[in-house]
Amino acid sequence: MEKLKEIRPLLLATAILGFLVINCPFLYYALIATETYATGMKNGLALVFIGEAFLLLVFLAFIIAKMGWKRPGWVFFVCMSILGSLAFSIPLQLYLMTRPNTTEPDGGGNA
Repeated sequence: MEKLKEIRPLLLATAILGFLVINCPFLYYALIATETYATGMKNGLALVFIGEAFLLLVFLAFIIAKMGWKRPGWVFFVCMSILGSLAFSIPLQLYLMTRPNTTEPDGGGNA
């Protein structure tokens, strides 16, 4: 995780982009252009990709749980993936997991 700390701004930008570019159009079609959404949900190829995304979601949540990463944890990851997308939740999870530790005093030496 230490190597990811230097690209934290990129992770945040990618999460925001994933939310805006993928999730917002999806919500538009799901809530406003419902006929297009219904047609897409009847498309077998689209359902294969949706199934793949859910399989990856379960796999990544399992990895997060197995590695013992508590903050933000696998439940947060699953919620963000369902509310957003994997293009949003993966970079967001990595961004939050690499945040600086504020509980340790500066320098880490004896006071």
